[in-house]
Amino acid sequence: MNTHTSPFAGASAIDPSAVQVPQAKNSELGQLIRPNYSLAELEAVRKALVEHKTLRLRRYSSGGHSAVTVVEQDDKTLEAAIDGLLVFHWDRDNIMQTLAELRFAEDAELNQGLNIAPDAWRKGLLASLIHHKKRDFRFMDIILDRASGLPHDYMRRPHIRYNPISLEEVGDPWGHGQNDSLSFINFMTYYAINSGRLNLLDSDVADLALSFSALTHAFFWKVNVWQDRDLGAWEDCVGVHWSSVACALISLREQLVYMSKTSGIKYNKDGHDLHVDANGVSQLIEKCEAKLRQLGINEFVEDNGHKRDADLAQINPLLLAAFSGKPVLDDANTVAVLENVERVLMSPIGMRRYLNDRWDGRINRDDLAPGEEAQWCHGSPQMSYIWGDLYLRTGDERYFQKQLFHFNRGLASVSPRWLMPEAWIIDQRSRQWVPDANEPLAWAQSMLGLSLAQMKASLLKRNGR
Repeated sequence: MNTHTSPFAGASAIDPSAVQVPQAKNSELGQLIRPNYSLAELEAVRKALVEHKTLRLRRYSSGGHSAVTVVEQDDKTLEAAIDGLLVFHWDRDNIMQTLAELRFAEDAELNQGLNIAPDAWRKGLLASLIHHKKRDFRFMDIILDRASGLPHDYMRRPHIRYNPISLEEVGDPWGHGQNDSLSFINFMTYYAINSGRLNLLDSDVADLALSFSALTHAFFWKVNVWQDRDLGAWEDCVGVHWSSVACALISLREQLVYMSKTSGIKYNKDGHDLHVDANGVSQLIEKCEAKLRQLGINEFVEDNGHKRDADLAQINPLLLAAFSGKPVLDDANTVAVLENVERVLMSPIGMRRYLNDRWDGRINRDDLAPGEEAQWCHGSPQMSYIWGDLYLRTGDERYFQKQLFHFNRGLASVSPRWLMPEAWIIDQRSRQWVPDANEPLAWAQSMLGLSLAQMKASLLKRNGR
């Protein structure tokens, strides 16, 4: 993107000091929340979260995960417990979990008592790759124009929600047109390759990684990913989503690092040659960048003038960028997006997904007044991580204060049961805020864990270490 002229000029910022951190839903944890932290005080928070299994993340023998973590079953009964009460594997949520698993597995101090296996993230990534290898005809049908009803018959697109144990599709209708989910997998694959954590010489990796890369590349060109009308991260609105395009962009930039060092990838599927090289990836990058400049600050803008000017999904590509060190936007534009999301969507407990959201985790609600939208719990800790990246790279004190503010908001949203809900919602009878039925949400747990790790890094920086 243009690093000199910001398309976000005029977006007003929110001053964290003017917004109180909500009272902690968990009173015991609330006693550990501080306006600032020493390393010892942060360690006390970590120990409490570990002791009460707030950060516990689980995987099945397949490597798959459940979007809602199964926390109460022991390892022997885990997979039996989910039979008949299926909690699905979402590719996006799965990769969110791999990020946290990787960060904790490589920091012995943070991982103490949590015991995340060193290869947990790898198993998670491979689970998504295995599924899409099994069902690669989903890509080929689109690439070869064999799928009727496209582009908007989303059941014919690659499925991004499936059984976490078998890694097989489930038959119920769903909005599978989610380019950001495929981009998350592509990003993690190449991030792991580029950082030396995934070796393409490994027989169990090479075919999975290269086939997905080639299929996704051809798929992105076929659907014109930079202007494809997908369903976005929330699976509820057809349009050209800023967040989907930006996720594609950050994954392509990570992919380009590898392609620039090689002659590319050649993959044959059923007699059809698929080729990926640096030139093709660069062209996709240019088209995605141009679309983001056109969209400006808006998640989407329709021809009829309908638009969504702030969406919590916009922080997803910013998270990948912060994790990889390859910004999807320059710092000024990153800050503008974050501050616009804060200004429009920050709520008493968590973050709204978007204005007038009616979803409460199970049903759409017509009884919700403005301001009663579900308060999603992953938002503030995820933003804390991104603000922390800005602080670590620049040393700007304003960014640290934002990081701290959102870190404490994330802690405050932990439930009295020490679980991280998907969201806090208005109970239909009592009209009080209660955790929704999806508790704990692996995405929210993962972001709380990442925000803790990032806070540790920032405190070490402030201590000159």
